[in-house]
Amino acid sequence: MGIALSVMVMANDNKKCPNEHKNHLTEMVITHITEHGILTEQELADFTAIYRNLNQQKRALNQENRAIKKQLDTCTDSAQMIELIKTVANNDLKRAQLDKEALDAYIEKIDAARLVQVLQCSEKYKNELFKNMRIKRHERANEQKK
Repeated sequence: MGIALSVMVMANDNKKCPNEHKNHLTEMVITHITEHGILTEQELADFTAIYRNLNQQKRALNQENRAIKKQLDTCTDSAQMIELIKTVANNDLKRAQLDKEALDAYIEKIDAARLVQVLQCSEKYKNELFKNMRIKRHERANEQKK
């Protein structure tokens, strides 16, 4: 029930400001990790700093990719299209590199066993949120058809 409520809050926040929604998701994951008490206080502080920074940088790359993809819709110059596609691919590589750098930073600051638990906990939480969002979207679509 709590997750469903969180998803509804996120959906409402998304209507207000898309960036707040993304920041809210980051904070929700951090709160979820905190509630599970897997990390020591210092490890949690280190994780939080790294996680927020990672998500901020990845968000900027994602925004750039979305803008580029919009440009591709109206672009007619083949050479420019190729450059735009390459930029998207390079941004995808940068995102993967950011993930690796964050993992390296986590490894330096957090005990390996607890790090695995935190990463699994984070993934499960996000997967559950997105699953609930898909279910809600499907339910709304079915209600609109009626």
